[in-house]
Formats: sequence, structure tokens, C-alpha cells
Amino acid sequence: MSYYPPGPPTYPSMPFGAVPPEPQPRNRRNLTLILAAIVAVLALVFASVVVIVLKNKKGEFHIPFLSLTSADAPGDAPFMAQPNLTNKPLDNGLRLSAQTGAPNQGTRLVSGTTPGLYVGGSTSCDPAGLGNFLAQHPSQAAAWASVYGISTQAIPYYLDTLTPVILSADTWVTNYSYTGGSAVPFQDVLQAGTSVLVDSAGVPRVRCQCGNPLGPAASAPIGGYRIRGTHWQGYQVNYITRIAYNTQNVTVVNNTTTVINQAPAQANTPAAGAAALLTLLNPDTRQLFDRTVGGLLDLSGQPPLTEALPTPAALNVPLAARSDEAATENGLARAGETAAAPEVTQMAESNGNTPPTEGQTTEAASGTESGADTSAAGQTSSEETSASSSTTTSSDTSSSSSSASSSSSEAPSPTVFSGSGDSIGSFSFTENNQSVTCQAPSQETTGTVSLTCSDGLSRSVYQSSLSQSSVTSATDSTGIWRLSLGSSSVPITSATWQTLIATTTETTTVENPTTTETTEVPTTTEETTTETTEETTETPATTPAG
Repeated sequence: MSYYPPGPPTYPSMPFGAVPPEPQPRNRRNLTLILAAIVAVLALVFASVVVIVLKNKKGEFHIPFLSLTSADAPGDAPFMAQPNLTNKPLDNGLRLSAQTGAPNQGTRLVSGTTPGLYVGGSTSCDPAGLGNFLAQHPSQAAAWASVYGISTQAIPYYLDTLTPVILSADTWVTNYSYTGGSAVPFQDVLQAGTSVLVDSAGVPRVRCQCGNPLGPAASAPIGGYRIRGTHWQGYQVNYITRIAYNTQNVTVVNNTTTVINQAPAQANTPAAGAAALLTLLNPDTRQLFDRTVGGLLDLSGQPPLTEALPTPAALNVPLAARSDEAATENGLARAGETAAAPEVTQMAESNGNTPPTEGQTTEAASGTESGADTSAAGQTSSEETSASSSTTTSSDTSSSSSSASSSSSEAPSPTVFSGSGDSIGSFSFTENNQSVTCQAPSQETTGTVSLTCSDGLSRSVYQSSLSQSSVTSATDSTGIWRLSLGSSSVPITSATWQTLIATTTETTTVENPTTTETTEVPTTTEETTTETTEETTETPATTPAG
């Protein structure tokens, strides 16, 4: 039996005939809200992961390398076999003062014609030897000439416009390695004391130790790169020098060094008929003296020049890579552009323009990746992820039968070298937790060579990457030699040297004249004679003037 509550009767405030909704339990409503929130969070996480993966595949988180090359290093994939030239250590008193030049993107910017920027005197440059070498090696000559936009016939004439000097400061340049028959650009810092050839604008154009062509540095902040190589005594990243472009002039305004973004007013432009001069520092007397630019070679035996050589100003521009891959390797946005990649600029801003050193784990500017990227200058390479790193997003690498990578999470040990010779004959590495040994041919050749590997997979490498100079430059400070195989590079556990067998090819001409005389009597045929003559080709040599 039910009773109404005390008080006057009450009626629900709802339309007549409506049925009141059934009350919903509170715990069910809370569960629905929680599930909805979880789904939303998972959707955001999934979307973020997709974006990260896509960005990794596009290479947007790539950290380019800035190599350090000491004065006596053979260089990375040199154009010319090491000429056994040595550079004397530069006296600390000759090193460019840290106050010279204007602060610029984490470095010091200085005009190439600044008096005393370069040291004169005895250098280890041999422009005539480089000219003769290129004349005898057409592939290297074509790649070398392509850097300056000239023909191979113009190489001696271009070399004759350059002058040998010694760097008085650690200098950032765009270096070019000879890789796969092409000139491949990479960002490089040359140690003070390095001998180079410079043009009349004071821009380094050739590294004498290896013959590699040089150009102005890329237009990107130094903090966006990862430093690769061994630091030398006196090295300080913020004292690295850049040579100003043709649109920049470093001048003194109100007792302070300032960059003026305009072309220098007739800087180092000689009068008609006069030779250009550079003011160099005498290493013995510490006094300045003028040196005439160029005119060191005897070109009397060369074919006449049929083209106009590029002016120093036309070549003194920031690097614009010819491919997107090369742009990424050099910290640029894309092919044909000189602007730095956005992530390179962001990374420099986030670390105060203090670049990390290879092997350090660094949070990328986007905040979505830490750890080393997997590229090297001029060549494709990969780094082992640091064991102490907390959470890293590894860069995407394509897998193929020719690609080799170590699946071990342990840090690789230094490479063990054995034997003697001028090239690597065999080497071993670890792939998928298995040791693989590859054998290289013993015949000297150019271009790529096919390897015979114990796992039966087909692999090939450039012959030049197995040479002593390339192995030295590709061996890091911990003694680990990394070799590019396919789309990645692997740490080599052991390697054996061999002496390549020179391949000699003689060109012969066979003359086989067959003369048939026809008469009314039966035909008689003269005996055929074959003469073999050795064909020789003489190339006019480039010799020093005088």
C-alpha cells in the first residue's frame, strides 16, 4: 500500500501524456566519458606517430654533417692520389686573431682580400702536377671541371688564375670528393696551416693535399650541423672562419666589425692591364707583402683557350646543390636553392648555434627525435644509436639485398687491420647477427667493383673507397672504419690490405690489306700481311712558369 508524501500534491512539469525517461545510472555515464576520452587520446597519438614516420621517410629530421679535416689528412675520396706533400704546423702566432671577422651564424665572417688573412711563403701546392694529373685522368678531370662550370680543356688556364697560400684560421668551405665519377659536395672545416689555392677574391678553390676542388660554404648556421672528425689543438667552433660571399663586405663601422650586405666596392679589382694582388703575411718576418695572383704555369704547350673563364665574383656564391639528396646532405632546403633547411635553422636556434659532435645524442629542433641521423658528407652512412640514449626515433632506411647493417645493439669495436698494401682486399662485418666476409678483386680498376661475399649476396663498392686514403678518412676517432654498402654504411670488424695489380692495356692497330689481281688466267691472291703497331698518345704537360 503506497502513500503520497505529506504536503499538497505535486504534478510533474511535462506535457500531458509524455513518459518520463528512465534514469541512467551515474557509473555508466562516467564510463562512457572515459572511453570517449581514451579514444580521442589514441587518435591523437596515432596521428602523431603517422606524422613522425612520414617526416622520417621524407628526411625532414636529417642532421647533416660538418667534417673536420686536419692539414695533413689525405681528404675524403680525393681526386688525386696523395702527392706525399706535408704541411708544416702553423705557428700559433700566425693564427688569425679571434677578433678578426664579424660574428655570423655561429662563425666569423671575413672578406677574402683582408690583408694578412692568408700566410705566404713556402707551401705544399703543385698546380702543375694537378694539371698534369687531370690531363691524364679524363673522368676526374670532367668531375673537377664541373665544379667551376668549365670544360676540361680550360683546366690549365683556370689553375693559372690561382695562387698558393696557407690558411691562417680554421676555414669552413664546401669540399668536393670524387665519388662514383662525380664531384660530390660536403661541408668541411679545413685546419689552419692547410695549403690551398685561392682566386683573386681570396676564396679557397683547391685543397693542395688531395687536389679536391673547393667552393664557398653553404649558407646555413653552424648549429644545424653535427661535427664529425677529431678536434685539433686550438680548435674552437665559434672561431671558424667563413669567406664572405660576393654580396657581402666585412668592414669596420664605429670601431666594430660589421657585415654589410652589399657587394664590395670594386674590391681587389685591378686597373685595366694590371694584375690582381693579395696582401699576405710573411711567416718569418711577420710583415705583410703583396703577391700577384696567378701566372705560375707555363701554358705554351696547351691548346688555345676557346671559352671565357668564370669570374671570381660569379663563383663566390653559396652552394646550391644539384639534387635533393645532396641538398639534404649539406643542410639545404632543396636542390637549386641556397637557403638552409628549416629544421637546420630550428636546431641551431634551439642549441644556441653550438653544434653537437658525432656520437652525442641531441634533441632535434622539432622535439620528435633524438639521436644521430644516418648520413655522411658526400656519401650515405649510418650511426649506431647511443646505448645511453633514452628514447630515440631511428631514421628510416630502405632494406634491400645489397644493404648491410648491423643488428647488434652493442657499440662496435675498433676495426682490426692486417696485412700490407695500398687497398683493402677483404673485410668482415656483422649483419643479422651473422659475420659476413667479402673479397675484393686484386686487379686495379676505376669505378665500382663487384665483391664476393660469404653469404652469397651481390654487393659492390667504389674501388676508391677501398684505397688507403679513403679508409683513413672514413675511420673515426674511435678507430672504427665504416664502409658504404648499398643504402647504408656498416662498421667493419676486420680488414686485410692487398697490393693492387696494375692493369696495362696496349692498343694495337692491325692492317690487313687484301689485294686480288684478276687476269684472264687463274686468279692469284697476294699473301696477306698483318702489322701490329703500338699506339701511343702524348698529352701536353702543364709545367711551372720559368
